[in-house]
Amino acid sequence: PVVEDLRRALERIYAERAIRVLVTCETGLGFRGDRQDLEEMLGNLMDNGCKWAKGKVAVDIHRLDGRLICHVDDDGPGLTEEERTAVFDRGTRLDESVPGTGLGLAIVLEIAELHGGTISLDRSPLGGLRAVLALPAAVSQ
Repeated sequence: PVVEDLRRALERIYAERAIRVLVTCETGLGFRGDRQDLEEMLGNLMDNGCKWAKGKVAVDIHRLDGRLICHVDDDGPGLTEEERTAVFDRGTRLDESVPGTGLGLAIVLEIAELHGGTISLDRSPLGGLRAVLALPAAVSQ
């Protein structure tokens, strides 16, 4: 539900640019933490994807070894390896022409680490950036 709510909101926000947000999510997944924290982390990653995408953001969430693995991919320009490291510094903005504060990824990193999770950035199969958020999963019932 969190991812679907974010998808709907972001497609409305970025409707003028016709950004499509595609979501693939295993059923029955849960995050072992606060909903607000999950919304903050995924919201930042998905919003960043939409800001930089040419037209497509893909979100894939699945379980692996007791963790939720969240891939957020975009078809935008991506980042160099050096830029992928720098963007986690609080207040760092690589392009002042795109709206933002430079706090989003630092906040994602901080919240993820508080929950025993990780965040990393890599090259996306779509050509842009891939954010990989790994978090503790709730116990399946």
